[in-house]
Amino acid sequence: MSLAQKQKQTPDQGPDQVSDQVPDFNSEPQIVDANGPSYQTPSSMSGHDTRSPHDTGTLVVNDEGTSYFESANWRAILKEINGVKDYIDDYGNEETDDEGAEEDAEDDSSPTLLLGMSRPITKEELLLDIPAVAVHIPTFRKEYARFWESPQDMSFTWISYLYAILTLSVSHYHRSEEPLPVNMVNPSTAWNVFRKRAAQGLVQANYLAPGRYKVEALFFYSLSEFYRSQDAQIGVSYLFGTLIRLAMRMGYHRDPSHYPSLSPFDGEMRRRLWALICQLDTLISFQVGLPRTIQPWQYDTELPSNIHDMDFDENSVQLPPSRPSTEWTPCGYTRGKSRIMQCFGQITDLAYSREQVSYEEILAIDRRLEEAHDLLPPFLQYQPIDQCFAETTELIMKRYTLALLYQKARVVMHRRYMAETNSKYTYSRQTCLNAARETLRHHSDVYQESLPGGQLYAERFFMNSLQNTDFMLSAMILCLELSQENERDTARMEPQERDDLLRLLETTYHIFKEGRHRSIDTQRGYTALRIMLGRVRGSSPAQSDSSFTNKQSMEIDGELIFQA
Repeated sequence: MSLAQKQKQTPDQGPDQVSDQVPDFNSEPQIVDANGPSYQTPSSMSGHDTRSPHDTGTLVVNDEGTSYFESANWRAILKEINGVKDYIDDYGNEETDDEGAEEDAEDDSSPTLLLGMSRPITKEELLLDIPAVAVHIPTFRKEYARFWESPQDMSFTWISYLYAILTLSVSHYHRSEEPLPVNMVNPSTAWNVFRKRAAQGLVQANYLAPGRYKVEALFFYSLSEFYRSQDAQIGVSYLFGTLIRLAMRMGYHRDPSHYPSLSPFDGEMRRRLWALICQLDTLISFQVGLPRTIQPWQYDTELPSNIHDMDFDENSVQLPPSRPSTEWTPCGYTRGKSRIMQCFGQITDLAYSREQVSYEEILAIDRRLEEAHDLLPPFLQYQPIDQCFAETTELIMKRYTLALLYQKARVVMHRRYMAETNSKYTYSRQTCLNAARETLRHHSDVYQESLPGGQLYAERFFMNSLQNTDFMLSAMILCLELSQENERDTARMEPQERDDLLRLLETTYHIFKEGRHRSIDTQRGYTALRIMLGRVRGSSPAQSDSSFTNKQSMEIDGELIFQA
């Protein structure tokens, strides 16, 4: 039985969830790519060898041990680009400022909770660092007011929960380099203090044992560790593994409708949190190159209802009917993203599976992904930023996040067919290339609008390590294609297509160059692009870097997209 067939054997799901059952299509549809020409998906190929190419991933062996990367990981793709990986090993640290950036990024990078506490902490000590100013936290406003009435009566878990939320709030100031409210320390110090206090509270509460607020506290604490770096952090995946075990131990993986003792309010909040845990489990696991922890057959928790926060509270006897999917609610984004994430989860399962995968399975998931994307409500469908003058920055960024997730799923799903010469895989090759191009175009759009005076300047630090991984993956896909194109006897690309690809990579190169001091991975991507573009342009990396720096502008399709 194939992996995809096994995944079909899931518990019954509620009406709000997209079934894992692959739809039965009576005819092969014409799938049109909005970013390029349309390609007919291959017809049924019974009687032919339709197994997908099989690979064993990449194992990096050195004196310190081994590291494994799947073929869909950008690091593995980097290794396939002839000459680039070896050059990065020799050249990547020659600039002292970049070397210092890597050392700073790696310093104290492990989650505090995993390193252990020096000694137990008392509740009095834990309460010392809570700021005396009012913090607006709508999700537990009543508990927050009760806390200030009698701080000593609150549990270690709740205090840790508060510190974790404070840490996330301060992280916005820290990343945007804005000052905190008066009478508070600088954002960096506050961030570290609050994060440490959240970890200490979890330890004192024995976070491994079930208890009220423990899943929430550990979830927000794990997020605070995630936002510490622009690079993938293996320690965060360990935290999420613990979080998932705790959530399952407390029954979050079973729908609350099975248990009358749970109030409608508590049940709905559990659905909301479980949906987020499932999403981040898949995203962070893929980011660090490991299989996800949660499998579809392990849970039957429905997606949260499409309702407003004002529609229910702790005293609700029952939940109101879910509003139409076309109506905006706080959970509309979570619901739409969850449907795409279900497809992306299956895609990553196949990427990590040791079983051979049939091409029919890939195409079936491809159709399901297109369906999930088409089901996004109109207000979450991607729109060019120059058509969004009346939209809030929050809504624009949600659209971009969903667009990037959709394109990433397409890249990972079809990446294994990039080197295939058989014409039956033309659809996959073109889909992967188009998705990678579109990802980098989104990257350029967000970067440009995040500059001073841009529409997204308020969200200029929106990019996190997940988005950085997406950009790295797409950049390495296109670098690999360019490298292989140069080595082919017969070119696959038209001259105009090749020139457009070069200009897009040059734009990405400049963006990576601007951010390389904040991220080790971005530094490596910058170096790889410098080498690749220098090779194509017929110059050494140092010469190509100088020539790119002296450029006043670059254009794609006649539009100015970057000014040095």
